[in-house]
Amino acid sequence: MIIVGKNQNSEEKSIRILKIIKRLYQKEILNGTDLANEFNVDIKTVQRDIETLRAYFLEENGAEIKYSKSKKGYYLEENSETSFTNEELLAISKIILESRAFNKNETQTLINKLINHSSGNDRETIKGLINSEKSNYIPLQHGQNLLTVIWNLAQHIKKQELIHINYTTKDKQGKNYNIKPLSVMFSEYYFYLIAYIENKEEYPAIFRIDRITEIENTGKKFKILDYSEKFKDGEFRKYIHFMHSGPFTKIEFKYRGYIEYVLDKFPTAEILDEKIVKENNRETTVYTVKIEVYGSFGAEMWLRSQGDYVIEYKILK
Repeated sequence: MIIVGKNQNSEEKSIRILKIIKRLYQKEILNGTDLANEFNVDIKTVQRDIETLRAYFLEENGAEIKYSKSKKGYYLEENSETSFTNEELLAISKIILESRAFNKNETQTLINKLINHSSGNDRETIKGLINSEKSNYIPLQHGQNLLTVIWNLAQHIKKQELIHINYTTKDKQGKNYNIKPLSVMFSEYYFYLIAYIENKEEYPAIFRIDRITEIENTGKKFKILDYSEKFKDGEFRKYIHFMHSGPFTKIEFKYRGYIEYVLDKFPTAEILDEKIVKENNRETTVYTVKIEVYGSFGAEMWLRSQGDYVIEYKILK
């Protein structure tokens, strides 16, 4: 905790300290003489401020205030386990832009906040690398604000609250459901709510979050008594494709092509057999693959999209 002595300048000192903290977090390089002139104090006062903050940061989160001779200023080197590197910030910014998950306003806000966490010298570099994508960003058609809705749904999931939702289907029909929310997932442009529909719990239902027009807490709760019954996001994701749910299904197919592509697409894929065949005077490997999925629609849609690479497929009993 930073303690400021009680004297006539305590308020000025508090404001000065807070401003320095803010600028250190913004990865600025702070020159001692410039700070002294800006705050109308002597250089020793600035040095005492820096020493106070150095002890504070080190105690609180392992961060360290260092001095750069070449840049002639102080900077904050944060704990690598708790702070983002510039490389990580650039990668996350690129992922957000490519995903097109949020409307223009939320995307701009997220990117700006990420950039402000980069170091001062590299901030302009990151801006330059993403400026074109940021300026030409085309949001999805729904245009909905999602961040607050996602957070509110997360709270219902955490508290295991039965909620009532109004939902618009892709055919523009309004539906009402009482649901037990289980998880929020992202897949190919959209955020989805995974939930059990009340009294219809053979398998989870999937709702696109931007199509939920109203959420109401029913005041009731649901319980998962056994840990083995708890919904596991990672497990579910392995069995779901194109966010189409349904009964547990096994599919077997023959595939010619890059098998790595299949293994990446279907984490449950099992290669049952592989044979080398001659086609047009070229040798080609044909793989027999078995996958397990929730509902066959999404998987079949992908299989049909592969054209001649998929020779045949069948749904197993």
